[in-house]
Amino acid sequence: MKTHDPAIYRTLLESLSDGVLVLNFNGVIQIANPAFCRMFKLDPDTIIGQTFGDVFVPLEGLDEFTQVIFDLIVERGGADRQVADIRIDGKPRSLTITTSYLKATPEDDADQMAVIATVSDITEIRELRETELRMAKVIETQLGELQDAYHDLEARSEMLSLMTKKVRAARGTAVLFVAGLFLAIGTWYIRPLDLFISSAPPDAYSTVEPGEPGAWPTLTLEPREFQSTIALRGRLEPGRVVKVVSPIESHVSEVHAAPGQRLAAGDLLVEFETDRLMTEHRGIQIEHIRARDRLAELEDWENSAEMARARRALRQAKIALGDAEQSMERAAFLLNLGIVPVSEHEQAQRNLENRLLDVESAELELEGVKEKGGEQAKRVARLEAETALTRLQMHEEKLKQTQVRAPISGIVIAAEGPGNKPLTKGRSVAQGELLLTLADFDHLSVTARVDEVDVRKLKAGQRAWVTGPGFPGLRVEGVVERVSSQAGRGARRSYAPEFDLMVALARLEEHARDLLRVGMSAHVTIVVYHRPAALLVPLDAVQQAGGQTWVRVRDRKTDTIDRRAVELGLTTLDSVEVVAGLSAGDEIVLPDAAGGFPVSRGGTP
Repeated sequence: MKTHDPAIYRTLLESLSDGVLVLNFNGVIQIANPAFCRMFKLDPDTIIGQTFGDVFVPLEGLDEFTQVIFDLIVERGGADRQVADIRIDGKPRSLTITTSYLKATPEDDADQMAVIATVSDITEIRELRETELRMAKVIETQLGELQDAYHDLEARSEMLSLMTKKVRAARGTAVLFVAGLFLAIGTWYIRPLDLFISSAPPDAYSTVEPGEPGAWPTLTLEPREFQSTIALRGRLEPGRVVKVVSPIESHVSEVHAAPGQRLAAGDLLVEFETDRLMTEHRGIQIEHIRARDRLAELEDWENSAEMARARRALRQAKIALGDAEQSMERAAFLLNLGIVPVSEHEQAQRNLENRLLDVESAELELEGVKEKGGEQAKRVARLEAETALTRLQMHEEKLKQTQVRAPISGIVIAAEGPGNKPLTKGRSVAQGELLLTLADFDHLSVTARVDEVDVRKLKAGQRAWVTGPGFPGLRVEGVVERVSSQAGRGARRSYAPEFDLMVALARLEEHARDLLRVGMSAHVTIVVYHRPAALLVPLDAVQQAGGQTWVRVRDRKTDTIDRRAVELGLTTLDSVEVVAGLSAGDEIVLPDAAGGFPVSRGGTP
């Protein structure tokens, strides 16, 4: 079945995404669908019926398009497809123009002949194609560069492998040389000490006859201060750092602190917007009022309006039941007298049954209403009222936290890290989000790391002093404040585990504070052992053999030399502390130039 309804063709033209322009051979525009008008930004109501030249020739940037259409009108050729570059509103566009020449019948005149131009916008397709070509060229160039780099890397890797082999050979030679050197030095240095020759026989000692005891070199012991220290390298840090976080979720209204600014405790840092909080506060107030009123209603439920309605409904049902009973009695009496028919009696019976059902229903309704005000309902209402009150109090507390003040006196440090945004007006912040950091620069500290061998010697409270290349001539006293009980994660794998410690510096004078800067390197010396009156004897005066340790002591009264067992403590480069066996004033016999000792009274060297 064929149809020639123009509305169908009009709908097809309006639904096309490509532009369609129909002209007769006099150049008059017959049809221009909406897609064509949108493409050229024309009003379809004003161009229909006008000539093509009047509409398009005055427009700039459409020269190629107008030439294609004019050629089709003049030549009256068959179907053709061309590409035209135009400019609309100064922007370049690429169009494909498919033209065709139509004539209904040979007898039609020129007004009935038609030129049809179908226009498609291929600007994006052409741009994508150009981009694709450019990217292909770039990829080809980068691929060539990668190939060149790969070849260069292979050459360098081969050279590095050769150098590594040479370095390993040189390292092995150096290790052997150093080991031999240390072995030789150790053998030369340790032999004269006479501390580690316990396996040597007594004849190995030099046994010189005493002769005159006063001829042997001696040393009178005098107490002196002795301390052991550990030297570390650290960095100056603020004595106290406080991170200020947002107490609520809101937007920043005003920022009153800038990085580097010095503030006192209590100074205003940030203000938050309150519009949304106030709106939420009003809603929470409404919820609290409703919950409170609901609880009050349930606590006085017997006098509530709903209970009154239920009781009233029950009374009305009972009154209606009474009326129905009277009607039933009257109908039964009249029926016995033969005055009313049986049907009237049956109707009265049904009415009575319905009223009984109404009373039963009203009683159940009253029980249900009473249940609504029962203990369970009151308990739920109390919990809801308490929850609403808690929310109200929490929100009122939030309203008090719309201003953030400095918790300590210090200098503002901006929040650092890739995820931290600058603190600016209008920025949204979440509850608990870091806003800024306050650092107390009036009290400085030094952070350092100590290895697992020395960490057991350190504890809080030990005295320390700090020097550094950035403040020459200045020595600052301090005390160990904290020693970590866990190795730091930042320690490199090639080294032993390291533990963090912090040394708090004493309050600084103004001239010292001007010299010190946070981040400066510092040398920390920590006193791990201190004895104000220690007895130190030279290492070569101590002898060991058979698991025993002793020194030779001169007895001034008898002018003889005795061997006395001692207990040793810490050792320095040339001395050792004696913690038991000697007293201040004892005269220690030292070895002679040959390393020998006189013979004791027992005959033992």
